[in-house]
Amino acid sequence: MLDLIANTQTEKEIYEVLNPIISDKGFKIVKIQCLNSKKSKLLIFLDKNVGKITIEECADISMEINSLLDIEDIIKYPFRLEVSSAGIDRYLTSVDDLMRYKNFNVRVKSETCTERGKLIGHGPNSLTLSNKNGEKSIDLSSVLDVKIDLEGMSLETIKEMEFK
Repeated sequence: MLDLIANTQTEKEIYEVLNPIISDKGFKIVKIQCLNSKKSKLLIFLDKNVGKITIEECADISMEINSLLDIEDIIKYPFRLEVSSAGIDRYLTSVDDLMRYKNFNVRVKSETCTERGKLIGHGPNSLTLSNKNGEKSIDLSSVLDVKIDLEGMSLETIKEMEFK
C-alpha cells in the first residue's frame, strides 16, 4: 500500500498523534515534513474532506497542533510550525491520489533521483511516467515524494485540476 504522508520516524510519530484529531474535524493530513536546518520547521499540509480549507481553519488547527505537540514532546528541539492547505501543487500520497491525478504532470523524488513527467499509470509496485525521453517505470519502494508539477502545464489543465 502506498503511503507517502510521513517518511521519517519522527514524521510517522507526529502523524499517529495528530491523525485522529484532524480526522475528527473533517480534514485529512496530506503530508508531514520535518525540515532540520538552522531554523527547523514542521510543515503539515491538510485537505478538507468536503470543500476547501480556509486560512482561518489552518490557523485554528495550527494552534491545536502546537499545543498537542508541546504535550507529546515528539520533537526535542525548537521548531516553527507551518500548517497550510495541500494546494494545487499538492503532494500525492496515496493510491487514490495517483488515480485522481493520472495524466497530470508530476515530479517524483526517489532515493536515487528526481524524475518529471506525466503520470500515466501505477501498479502495486511501480508508477509510470511519460516525458520527452519516453516512458519510465519507477519502483514505489524507492519513492520518497510525488508532487504535482505545474511547470509547463496549461491554464486549462490547472483549472481542471482545481476541481479534482
